[in-house]
Amino acid sequence: MAKSKGPYCGGALRHREGTCERQAGAGTDHKGYGRCSWHGGSSPNGSQSAAAQRMQAETDRLLHKYDAPAVTDHLEALQRLAGRALALEEVIGERVNALRSIRYTDEKGAEQLRAEVAVLERAMDRAGRLLVDIARLNIEERLARVTEQQAEMVKKALGKTLAEMGMPAAERRDAMARLGGHLRAVS
Repeated sequence: MAKSKGPYCGGALRHREGTCERQAGAGTDHKGYGRCSWHGGSSPNGSQSAAAQRMQAETDRLLHKYDAPAVTDHLEALQRLAGRALALEEVIGERVNALRSIRYTDEKGAEQLRAEVAVLERAMDRAGRLLVDIARLNIEERLARVTEQQAEMVKKALGKTLAEMGMPAAERRDAMARLGGHLRAVS
């Protein structure tokens, strides 16, 4: 058999060494991704695997399209990721709730769980793990400490600035007390 243009199926050959060199998804409805029809590509698991490969490839293409900046505030990034995971879980949950049934019967008569339910379970698991990680890291307390440190730095800088400007010590103390109250009010 002539070697086809990649990507390849990669399924194990039964009668000789090597892997299948047919085009990925050949003979299936997911050409270009996953196993060919000779190596399980038409099975429910083969179709799901191909869909996952397609999504990963599309995600990789999109990620390369954008130049992602380095993460400088890890705590904020983790909180943002948890928020997105919860939003994703909610959106998928709405799709599952809109289903008439969470199961279906395939062409061979076998009962199958809808992919949306599996995706919801994964989204719930990942969101749960992120929230547990945030709780373990005590992020809220750390963020509060960072905010307090920033406020203290602002107070010190303002105090030195007022002293350089020649403001009397009594007025500086009054200004610093007022600043502390304002910083607490806006935090």
